[in-house]
Amino acid sequence: MAQESVEKVFSNNRRFSIPKYQRDYAWKKKNLDELWEDLEEAKNASSDSMGHFLGTIVVAKEPNSDAYYIIDGQQRSTTIFMLRYALNAKTKDPAWNMNIFRDENKELRLQVSPANQEFFKAVLTQADNNKRDTSLKNRIETDGQKRLYEVFEAIWDYVGKLESTEAKEYLSVLDKMVLMWLEEKDSGRAIRTFQSVNDRGVPLLLLDKLKALLILYSNKYSNDNGTLDNEINERFGEIFKIATKIRKHKLSSSLGDREFAKEVETRVFNYHALGQADIGHYRYGAAESFKKIKELLKSKTKNPQELLEYIDTYSNDLLEFFKAFYRVMQRTETSAEAFKLLYILRINPLFYSSLVRLEMNGVLDDECLRLLAQAEVFFYGCYSTNDSRAYNLYEATDSKNSFRERIIQECKKCAKGDYSSVGDVLRDIARDNYNWGKYFRYLFFAYRCDDMDARAFNDLLSSDDEDDNGDSSKTMQPYDMEHIVPLNVVENEALERYGFDNANEFNAIKDDFGNLLVLESKLNRKIRDGGAQIKKEAYKDSKIPYNRNFANTLESFGKKRIIEENEKFTQWAREFFKDFLC
Repeated sequence: MAQESVEKVFSNNRRFSIPKYQRDYAWKKKNLDELWEDLEEAKNASSDSMGHFLGTIVVAKEPNSDAYYIIDGQQRSTTIFMLRYALNAKTKDPAWNMNIFRDENKELRLQVSPANQEFFKAVLTQADNNKRDTSLKNRIETDGQKRLYEVFEAIWDYVGKLESTEAKEYLSVLDKMVLMWLEEKDSGRAIRTFQSVNDRGVPLLLLDKLKALLILYSNKYSNDNGTLDNEINERFGEIFKIATKIRKHKLSSSLGDREFAKEVETRVFNYHALGQADIGHYRYGAAESFKKIKELLKSKTKNPQELLEYIDTYSNDLLEFFKAFYRVMQRTETSAEAFKLLYILRINPLFYSSLVRLEMNGVLDDECLRLLAQAEVFFYGCYSTNDSRAYNLYEATDSKNSFRERIIQECKKCAKGDYSSVGDVLRDIARDNYNWGKYFRYLFFAYRCDDMDARAFNDLLSSDDEDDNGDSSKTMQPYDMEHIVPLNVVENEALERYGFDNANEFNAIKDDFGNLLVLESKLNRKIRDGGAQIKKEAYKDSKIPYNRNFANTLESFGKKRIIEENEKFTQWAREFFKDFLC
């Protein structure tokens, strides 16, 4: 361990590479702005000997090479390399110093991830040409490339306007700034060191810490010359790539809560932990699950072989879980049942572990998806919560039959608010649906729209505004529960027109299933409490086929139809939930 100047770190004929298992380049403009502030502060300091500290870099020698893997500090190192490259390009004779940026083969002395290397070269070429290349935006394929482009753009905002003497002065100051250099003889040991080092700038993800933890134990107790270390590295590299796909998928904004898309790695890690008897619990968050993994690893050190087998099995299972989670998301594009489950009903995340395990075990199909939806209705739709039952379903995911038997059994036994049985729930299932929220929406689509396929359901999605990363997602556009017979029918003295004798008669069934539709919010706002003709035109504009067909029968709608529809829906519900009846 030693303090070294930036110049010594990067100008000593060293070559660097970012291991492919590392997460992508993640710094943003604000991180570059902070680095530039440090540079300005050092430039204005009264003494060049202040040794302004920039952070830590943890490295390990590549096998059979004079190059170094950057185990920790890739964000800082990559940014410093770009900043030095840009400053050098603005000096009077940039070619004179080019050997500190390129080797004898004219390759850059810093190799970022293989997926980004060619783009990285193109970004730096802007400095060589002394002008921006906005066409690079059209070449961006990864999050890392997007960040590289944006950070270099911010660098050029500072550097592009400098005269050659100013650029040389800034470069000289930057070269005198200090990095803490920690070098280990192999990646495993370097990652163990990395565990105890704080990485300034972008906080470490929980999965970064988990990877380091697993390699720490693997490296300490294994004598396989790093074979398991490399397996763990490869697996986490794949996990990070899949996490990016999950975050970018249009379903991500409809999963979990509002923070899911920002915390994909942490959330999916915890959903996986929920299916691990020795780690997860329905009351645990990700931090507590991580703590349990640390305790479990420590407890297995008395038997190194068992410890290593566990690490191997666990890391591989985590990778397969991420893969299966993404496949489940993709099902919404081809399966109407998956769409209704995840977009419309938006089941409790405590079901995710069993949902993904079913996929991993090759038994997830439309029947299983429907069973999970039915369980959501009984576990949470009857004004009760059954978290432990939802969580424990993962125990029966080895086969469809065992899962089916378990979920039916749990639904029969679960708390159901004021109801004592499934039969009692179904007896009143058509009553007061307005307060059922998403459960009404799901049952409406299951009952009224059984002929809609996945493509038709996906047409119901709408694009959200772009997020902070410039990504756009799709989610269910806002839908309201629309009263077919308007709520102002009493004050408008129109009860007789709809077949009601008095206000009490109307109030008794106004919120029942038979008097409700699911309608796009924008259409519902146009209707307000309008009459039949206004409603008819709005229903015809709906993307929901049932609404368009129903519009043609609106003139004859009233009390009689509401009662008839309630009865039909109740009969359908008894058939839909027949396996759950005692």
